[in-house]
Amino acid sequence: MIRVCHFIIGYLLCISIVYAQESDSFLHKKYIRDRNTFETFENGHRRFVQTANHRIAYLKWGQQTDKVFIWLPGSLLSAYDFYPFAENLVKAGYCVLSIDHYGHGLTKIPEQDLDFWDFADDLAAVMDDLHIKNAVIGGFSRGGYIATAFHDRYPDRVRALVLEDGGSVPFKSLFKRMNIAQKEAFFRSVEPPAEVKKLLFDVYKSDFEIYRNIAQLDGSAQQWQIFGFIKHQDGNSLLYKGLNAYMHMQDSVQYVQLLERPFEVSGYASSIMRVDPIKSYRSLRVPMLIIDAVGKGDAFDTRAENQQLKSMHPELVQHRLFDCADHNVHFACPGDFLKALQAFLATL
Repeated sequence: MIRVCHFIIGYLLCISIVYAQESDSFLHKKYIRDRNTFETFENGHRRFVQTANHRIAYLKWGQQTDKVFIWLPGSLLSAYDFYPFAENLVKAGYCVLSIDHYGHGLTKIPEQDLDFWDFADDLAAVMDDLHIKNAVIGGFSRGGYIATAFHDRYPDRVRALVLEDGGSVPFKSLFKRMNIAQKEAFFRSVEPPAEVKKLLFDVYKSDFEIYRNIAQLDGSAQQWQIFGFIKHQDGNSLLYKGLNAYMHMQDSVQYVQLLERPFEVSGYASSIMRVDPIKSYRSLRVPMLIIDAVGKGDAFDTRAENQQLKSMHPELVQHRLFDCADHNVHFACPGDFLKALQAFLATL
């Protein structure tokens, strides 16, 4: 569900990381164009809300309506994660929000130790600010667990749930089917290679340094969205500085501690262990779509657990399997993801 190293390489770096071969002069012109594209989009869609806990950043598409879809991205992603799909939902009559949760996108890491249920309060505050009574809550990976925490805290504000490879199965149970060799291989994969680690978690003197060092595939139309990840501190530019440590997943030692001794780590980091989907959805009263990636390379087979949840509420739960991805369905096969999502929303 949360394969940090694989996730970074597979999504953020878009298929591959290439160091720019173009001259800085050429890159700088492209940087200016992409910066302008980003700022134009941000001016039309970016919103901030100061809640009792923290300052939350999010993107908004569409006009105010009683049909609202809220997306919670996975680890190391941002509100731009839902960019490819938002306008399709707007055409179907939805107002769409995609939220930068703690430490992600343009929402900074909180100074105090806030957990998933604190973020649920913050999300409710965002909804209150927009006079939203309830919404379809969707989440991917870590975002799915946050969606479940929101359902725990505010079940009456959830119109339906969309859980993509996260939030429907207790986190620790994902490792139960692994043998010792599989676990060892997984923990070896947790820490990114040194060059990737430096690229993502270093401190930079300017946004341009980040832009220059992270070159997506040539001609990518979405490279401008990289600015939606960049935060600033003490005159420096940061991409993910401190985020892996905040999630307590920066290396295998931290990951094992999180799994085996969650009481020793922060409230935020241990949140993912404390979310209990079995308990949360025992009395489920709203429709739920479970998007389950089962492609080659999937280290976590959760089909049985998800099918068990469906059998508890056959009239409410749809369980869809996708063999086109081992985790991130909406990135690997966006057309299939959108089709499944639209079909589910059409039933509400």
